[in-house]
Amino acid sequence: MSVIKHTQVATNPEVVIPGLDLAQVVCASQRVRKPKILAQTELPLFTNKPYEMMATGAPVISATQAYIKQPEWHEYSPGKLYFQKRFGKGRYIEFVILNKQEQQPESITARAEQEILERYGVMAARLHAIFATYASRQQCPWDEPFSLLGSDLIKILRLNSRKDITKPEKLKRISDLAWIVGTLGVAVYWREGRLDLHIKRTSPVWTILYIEEYYQPKIPGFDGDNELYEVVIRIQPGAWTEKFLNKTGKQAGVALHQLGFIHEKLFDLNPYSQKQAVALALYILQNRRAHSNGKYRIVTLLEAILSPDEIESIRGDRRKRSRFIKQFHKLLLALVDAEFQIAFGSSYPAEIRPTWAVLPNEALEEDSQEIAPLNCRATSNSFEAWLNSIVSITPPPDIEARIVGLENKKTKKAKAHSKSRSQKLSQSNPEVDISQPEIPSQPVAAPFPPQVEITGSMVKEARQALGFTQAYVASLVGKSVSWVKLIESGRRKI
Repeated sequence: MSVIKHTQVATNPEVVIPGLDLAQVVCASQRVRKPKILAQTELPLFTNKPYEMMATGAPVISATQAYIKQPEWHEYSPGKLYFQKRFGKGRYIEFVILNKQEQQPESITARAEQEILERYGVMAARLHAIFATYASRQQCPWDEPFSLLGSDLIKILRLNSRKDITKPEKLKRISDLAWIVGTLGVAVYWREGRLDLHIKRTSPVWTILYIEEYYQPKIPGFDGDNELYEVVIRIQPGAWTEKFLNKTGKQAGVALHQLGFIHEKLFDLNPYSQKQAVALALYILQNRRAHSNGKYRIVTLLEAILSPDEIESIRGDRRKRSRFIKQFHKLLLALVDAEFQIAFGSSYPAEIRPTWAVLPNEALEEDSQEIAPLNCRATSNSFEAWLNSIVSITPPPDIEARIVGLENKKTKKAKAHSKSRSQKLSQSNPEVDISQPEIPSQPVAAPFPPQVEITGSMVKEARQALGFTQAYVASLVGKSVSWVKLIESGRRKI
């Protein structure tokens, strides 16, 4: 209950104080409210570490594309839209827009599908990735709704850094965005080996069950509406999770449980001025399992963030080609700032390779033309060579090390399982000779080689012998160019 302090007025009729013959006004020196008990919500992401586990199955990856690539949506009947993502061998996933759901507010159900599609984009894709992260924590996500606090989402999505809108406005935008994300419906046509994972009946990717809004009552005597100070969003993961995010089902051989990682640095990318960088970062993180070596053709990366018509428009105009290559180099530089590791293959045309990838330049400014020199214009032939050239992009080192560790663990388990199976086969059938190398009963002591101190000059000679630049070495080890310089000059030890 608000505590209101009133001005005390002298009541002695013998005392006349000028100015107090006006109507008494209510003054408030502070606004105090009794805290409300909010619904129980999940803990915010990235509290203890800079990365989190995230669902990365085909429905998650293709839903990201559905949110980002509006030009690739088509009409199957007047006013009815669909988006299809094919994976080969009769496997594909179809998306539609659901705007007539019972739990949706009138502001959504009254909108045409085209109006909703126009509100999709990288902001929706980022919130979708957050939902996929929380869903990966649950044992049975298709049967376990979870609740998120609007204030937490403001911080994760970096809306708290915006000073041009108030917190109530930010909370309202989060609520509206959640409803928009909940309009995406999916039907899955999938077969994985012997598994039939078809989900033909269209269901929401994420059902927004409800959004609770908490308001601060306005102060009596003052104009204005009640102030929104918190929202709680209740989310139900879609039916697809039973086939693609089911740990118990995977162990039983009837479902999949496909996971990757997401890094908090992704959300440092500006979703307004760096839309394509955000889209590409999501693609790299969610497709890490399919590109374990991190190598991509440029055209593959472009197809992940642009429509075929947009790519053809760039390909057919020389001025667009040259301008776009510069933009793409800035996009890659934004990923470097977000701690992605980038290395250019030998097939990358040298005449248009960005200078920051070739020569270390610590004074390089964000808007510097040296990112792609103006005198290095792309001809038609060099543009085609560029499209088919190779660039290596791997997630931030924190994530990559974790993924490699999990892959090594899986390999060890597979080898142990294979060995156990071979031993059982040998025991059940003595005629089968499965030879094993002889293992000594006592470990053989081998002397360790003498420890050699690596000096900065040795590092520099080795780098120059391999033809590597300081920038390239820095990208390989996940350090800055200045760090490599300090090592080679002897001012820092390895």
